[in-house]
Amino acid sequence: MDGRPTVWCAQHDERTFAPAKARSYELPSFSGSESVGVVRLLMSLEQPSPEVKAAVEGAVAWFEAHKLTGIRVDTVDDPKAPKGKDHVVVKDPGAPALWARFYDLKTGQPYFCDRDGVPKPALADIGYERRNGYSWLGAYARDLLAKDYPDWKRRR
Repeated sequence: MDGRPTVWCAQHDERTFAPAKARSYELPSFSGSESVGVVRLLMSLEQPSPEVKAAVEGAVAWFEAHKLTGIRVDTVDDPKAPKGKDHVVVKDPGAPALWARFYDLKTGQPYFCDRDGVPKPALADIGYERRNGYSWLGAYARDLLAKDYPDWKRRR
């Protein structure tokens, strides 16, 4: 993006490698989850090329720039909910960083989506079924940034 390496998309077209849609709620997007595995794969190479090193560095910088702080996801009792529980995002200044599963390709902002394929800016904006039946926010890059990347840098 703008000439700098970032992370990968959640899905890429098998022929063109362009960002691709999968299920109706998995729009073309930067991936805060799947990209962690790609970075770990690249860091496992014995003799990474300058391009591979640049890809790792670009992804790490992207993860740092796109981490979500000051929030956590809680599962709360909700007697009105179909299963009696609901996932909610709450403010917590002391919470460790999270990453969204998907980030908009143009704005870089996280999004959440129902089966209708319409992206929304907040987890609370989507329906119960998708909100509680999918991993939208997680500690995806936490160990990568805290442990794996520093170890990789020491070996290089």
